[in-house]
Amino acid sequence: MSPPPSEPPPLQPKHSASRLVWIYAAFASLWITLSDQVVAWLVSDPFQLARISTFKGWFFVAITTWLLHTLLRRLLAQITASEDQHRVLLDFKTRRTEALLDLSEASQHMDERGFMQYGQELAEQLTGSQIAFIHLVHEDQETIELVAWSKATLANYCTAAYDNHYPVSQAGIWADALRQRAPVVINDYATATGKHGLPAGHAHLARLISVPVMDGGLVRMMTGVGNKSTRYDEQDVETVRLISDAIWHIVQQRRSQAALRKSEYQLQLVTHNIQDVIWTADLQGKFTYISPAVELLSGFKPEELLGKNLSAIVAAEDAAEVRQAIAKVIADHAAGLAFSPLQREIEQPCKDGSRVWIEVNVNGMYDDKAQLIGMVGVIRNIAKRKEQDRLLQLANQVFEQSQEGITVTDAAGTIVAVNAAFSRITGYDRAEVVGQNPRILHSGRQDAAYYRAMWDALTSVGRWSSEIWNKRKDGTIYPEWLAISALRDLRGQTTHFVANFSDLSQSKAAESRIQWLSYFDPLTGLPNRTLLQDRTALTLSMVQRANEPLTMMLVALDHFSTINDTMGHHLGDQLLVETARRLSVSVREQDTVAHLGGKEFVLVLPGTDQLGATHLATEMLGNISQPCKLGDREVSVTASIGIVSYPENGTRFEDLFRAVEIAMRNAQAKGRNTYAFFSTELYDQVLAHEAMTQALRQAIANQELSLVYQPQVDLQTGQICGLEALLRWTHPEYGQVSPVQFIPLAEKAGLIISIGEWVLNQACQDVRHWLDLGIMVPHVAINASPLQFRDNDFVAQVRSALNTSGIDPAQIYIEVTESALMDDVPRNEAMLHALKELGIQLSLDDFGTGYSSLSYLKRFPFDQVKIDQSFVRDIATNPSDMMLVKVIISMAHGLGMKAIAEGVETEAQCDIMRTSLCDEIQGYFFSKPVKMPEIEQLFSEARQLPEHLLRQKKPQRTLLLVDDEANILSALKRLLRRDGHQILTANNGAEGLKILAEHRVDIILSDQRMPGMTGVDFLRAAKALYPDTIRIVLSGYTELQSVTDAINEGAVYRFLTKPWDDDALREQINKAIEYRQVIEDNRQLENQVYNTNRELMAANRKLKDLLQQLQAGQASGPGCASS
Repeated sequence: MSPPPSEPPPLQPKHSASRLVWIYAAFASLWITLSDQVVAWLVSDPFQLARISTFKGWFFVAITTWLLHTLLRRLLAQITASEDQHRVLLDFKTRRTEALLDLSEASQHMDERGFMQYGQELAEQLTGSQIAFIHLVHEDQETIELVAWSKATLANYCTAAYDNHYPVSQAGIWADALRQRAPVVINDYATATGKHGLPAGHAHLARLISVPVMDGGLVRMMTGVGNKSTRYDEQDVETVRLISDAIWHIVQQRRSQAALRKSEYQLQLVTHNIQDVIWTADLQGKFTYISPAVELLSGFKPEELLGKNLSAIVAAEDAAEVRQAIAKVIADHAAGLAFSPLQREIEQPCKDGSRVWIEVNVNGMYDDKAQLIGMVGVIRNIAKRKEQDRLLQLANQVFEQSQEGITVTDAAGTIVAVNAAFSRITGYDRAEVVGQNPRILHSGRQDAAYYRAMWDALTSVGRWSSEIWNKRKDGTIYPEWLAISALRDLRGQTTHFVANFSDLSQSKAAESRIQWLSYFDPLTGLPNRTLLQDRTALTLSMVQRANEPLTMMLVALDHFSTINDTMGHHLGDQLLVETARRLSVSVREQDTVAHLGGKEFVLVLPGTDQLGATHLATEMLGNISQPCKLGDREVSVTASIGIVSYPENGTRFEDLFRAVEIAMRNAQAKGRNTYAFFSTELYDQVLAHEAMTQALRQAIANQELSLVYQPQVDLQTGQICGLEALLRWTHPEYGQVSPVQFIPLAEKAGLIISIGEWVLNQACQDVRHWLDLGIMVPHVAINASPLQFRDNDFVAQVRSALNTSGIDPAQIYIEVTESALMDDVPRNEAMLHALKELGIQLSLDDFGTGYSSLSYLKRFPFDQVKIDQSFVRDIATNPSDMMLVKVIISMAHGLGMKAIAEGVETEAQCDIMRTSLCDEIQGYFFSKPVKMPEIEQLFSEARQLPEHLLRQKKPQRTLLLVDDEANILSALKRLLRRDGHQILTANNGAEGLKILAEHRVDIILSDQRMPGMTGVDFLRAAKALYPDTIRIVLSGYTELQSVTDAINEGAVYRFLTKPWDDDALREQINKAIEYRQVIEDNRQLENQVYNTNRELMAANRKLKDLLQQLQAGQASGPGCASS
């Protein structure tokens, strides 16, 4: 790069022109004056003088012209040269300015030394120098440090090392810029004095510019360039100074930014890694910064709290106090008072709704002028400290409120604390024993060896416990359970002993009571089962040795639970006590009467045979049945007695008791208020039931259960409208077991819930299988037993079965028996509604066989009533059954439910159901229960009832549903298709009008707020084109004026709101269909009236013609008339 041009001397055109004019004027004046005198002196002839004067004039013009040309050309050359110099200078300054601007950009991509080197290279190039360097000056101004050479200097001239510290005192004239604090220019270094002191390896110097950079009154950096081919001038000095200042400014800026980043990083490390929350706020108490620890503390992210007031993060009950405290601090500061730091312990609400105890510390934040500009503080989680405080308080409460006496002594055994229970048990007040030795409680019953053993245990293992006798203040001796623990410090030294003791006076008395309760019934005072077993075993050994008989009786009060429930348990207990008394007075001293709990008593009668047992049983039945006074009421009860004999029915207690239970149940089965002896036949029946129950437990695991399906038929279409799933059990030994036989066993054994769940899952999987085969089964009805329906997990089981199979919930009917609903009506109502929310259908099974109230039934959301087969069996011959069936069907229809009759086995029964307007039938007349392949064949054959057995079909109605939400259309379609309607759907009004043009539609159900066309506008258009349609708005958006106008002008029949109630919506649709039917009937009637009028008019015309003919015949004569 060429060196910068020297500053050219400025040209002054005005002065140049004046000089030119004066030169011209002077020459002209001298020429005129001198030339005329010379010519006049030389020539005297006037004519000759005139010619010479003319020549002289032309000569003057030529000379002045040449002179003027010469001067002007010289002046123009000077002007052009000056302009060129100024243009070169301007170009240099532009390049220098660009270089200065480039420094800032270049600094972003270089380290500090590389940037300094780059800057000096710019100075080197701009000044035309061959070397360039930078020294940093230490704070003491006595040492310099070489930090950068230009690349050209390093490559060609210099071997001096970086970071070389050099004393200023030893530096030559090249360091005078530091000493003089001004730029130094040396254009002849060889002849300059004081040129010694160059560092080793320094580049040779011929010329030099050295510039100091000042900052804060000190020289911070010294830069230099050298060895320019020409002399350095002020322009070079200015260039080096500007670049040096820029380098220092950018370096300082980079250092400040690095220090700031380091400080910010360190602050971030601190705020991110401490659990305390650091925050700042403005004078309004609004957060301006909050550290990330706040999210761990409260769940709120920092950005969620910025701008919010400090009071916003505390509990509502503390917010006012915090606001007042902050306001007072700010007011105090405004009044000139010092900022008083705040500290509060408050509860902070967390994002998840929980609360955490925090300690808030607030201090003032000031600017450099000591003006309060905000607040800074720390929020600390003190939940653990609060919990420790709470535990300490709890420990103190436990200590004071413990029912056990607590004594605390120091290591020497001196009492330092006792609790209230200590005073209550011993009689000593706290003040009387603190400072005393626990020996004041010694009773003297334990010897010295006892206490030595105690201290040995405390010394070795640190704890000891035992029952001990101590003495109260009043001198009474009492038993207590004493436990002593040694407390040790971190060095293992014992500091205290803690003794817990409890008064055993009452427990000793209770032990006797417990011992008695172990063998006797607390209500009646009779032996319990444990003592009965012991006495029976002893009695059996005695009669065995004496070869005597023995009788055991089991007496069970009949219907005792009814008395207990209706009259109350306290009167039931009185009845048991009276029964125990009556039984006890009926036996001998050597006999045993025991109460096993509840309503059952056992008698063990040694030496009593069957004849004696018969007499005693008869006597006891009479005694028990005698009226009994319970409170202010008189009650009579009966009993069922089972009787077994030793040794015929067993030789051990277990065998005899098992047999007597069987005998007692046999007495109950015989009608109660009687006795029954055990027989082997009864035992065989029990064993058979138990064996079958055990086999039933394995039935599911062994895959012995299966389902068959019986079709249900629609009496309007004659087609299969559903199936009922029926359970079958095929056992390898028992064969095909009837449900009548194994279902009661399953209910009694508690297996019905697991079996019912299996049936539910299997039926749903079968429906899924048929769907995969392309067979659309309308629905499958599944029976829920009363026990299964009462199970709290039943709804979850249904939901799981539906989710697992993935079938439409509407394909499942759950059948619940009428009797199962009456146990707990509110709970059962909630259960049914929960099932309905799943989308399934509900059927009321065996209707008419229970004793339910219609007031309850109308509350239950059933879709179907199933008429029990007991009413159907004799319907063709029994008018009462026929009347009951018609009433049931009418009632079902009145409640909005369908009616289905089960057990239809003959054509006559089917025909009666048809004429009685029953909706569906099920029974052997159409099909017996069959397996899945036969069901598939029935659907493939499209089997149906004969035409003459079908009810007259109602015309199928077509509904158009218009809504822009697909899920709404799906829900409406699923709901309304149950009633047999044809469903069409559209997503907007335009699509709805297109469907209306292609199909005959009876009812339109439209949303109001849709894109393109509102529901009201759509229904107005539908009315204009298809006035007979019934138009309904169903919308969650209510713009009353437009809807009211549409209703008034007849465009809208009804306005219904979302969300809808299923039953209410179906009722509105049915009313709309009825209204549509009325319109059609009226139109048909109008047509009939019109046709009748036409026929009457034609008849009138014929009659008029006939009359005219008769009149004409009378006028022409009798003959004509007679003809």
